[in-house]
Amino acid sequence: MTASHWNVLSIYLGFTLIATLLALARRWLRPGTDGESLWRKYPTYILINLGFLAASWSPPTWHILTALLSLLGGLAAWEIARALFQAQKTSISFSAILLPCMTFALIVLAGWLEMTVWFKVWLILVLLLTAMNTITGAPGDYGQRILALSGCVFYLPICLAAYLWIHQSDPTGFRAAFLYLTIATNDALAQITGQLFGARPLAPHISPAKTVEGAIGGVLFAGAMGYALSSTVGWSYSFGAISGILLGMAGLIGDLTASVWKRALGLKNFGELLGAQGGILDRFDGLIFAAPVFYLLIVV
Repeated sequence: MTASHWNVLSIYLGFTLIATLLALARRWLRPGTDGESLWRKYPTYILINLGFLAASWSPPTWHILTALLSLLGGLAAWEIARALFQAQKTSISFSAILLPCMTFALIVLAGWLEMTVWFKVWLILVLLLTAMNTITGAPGDYGQRILALSGCVFYLPICLAAYLWIHQSDPTGFRAAFLYLTIATNDALAQITGQLFGARPLAPHISPAKTVEGAIGGVLFAGAMGYALSSTVGWSYSFGAISGILLGMAGLIGDLTASVWKRALGLKNFGELLGAQGGILDRFDGLIFAAPVFYLLIVV
């Protein structure tokens, strides 16, 4: 590991310490709020973050990040498909298995194929699956099947493919680490500052637990993380901070997007695969949306 790697780790540990102190302050200042779930998430949260850092720093030719994102995308697609069939109160069909497999395959291919070739493969699969969706199933559930198709074949593959293209654009992995740590900071500090200072609901009909104060806190800390990490990617402090703020806002939109899906399907969480953190989409909703935003910001 180089000095830059240790620098990133020290910055991450510093923000983790800040988050821990704020969480402890919340228990003292607002003991009536529900913060117990935060401590149950803590060990898994740390392990996931370190795992993503290791995958981001691995050479793109090893395809470790490709394997990780393909697995996450496939599991997230399975959560979407399963939730839709539960909402319809029908048994799991062949399409509920096919869609996650397509999501997994498309993300794998994004790590191996040139971007232009990948888009051709993706377009062929979109057309085929759209045709299958049209000629199969009952017309009454067509809207829900379109939602499943959109999530599994449009949203997840393109967003997570963008994450891989970011990694390929910078083989050192520091851009990928910048993206991940900024969103992780936004997610964690938004929850903590919301529990500590939150008073005004942000979007009560979408996500009742989110507050304006928590959203602002998460975005500002994301900007601070971007500022701290700016030198590791060769940017000015101002550009790093602005990028962090934009990513924090994108992470918030991704979180609200997943919340809209959950409310539409009558779900509290997409699953329990990650224990106290819920399902894959519950944990990585902000990262999924922010990846293409970051790609457009720095690559295009």
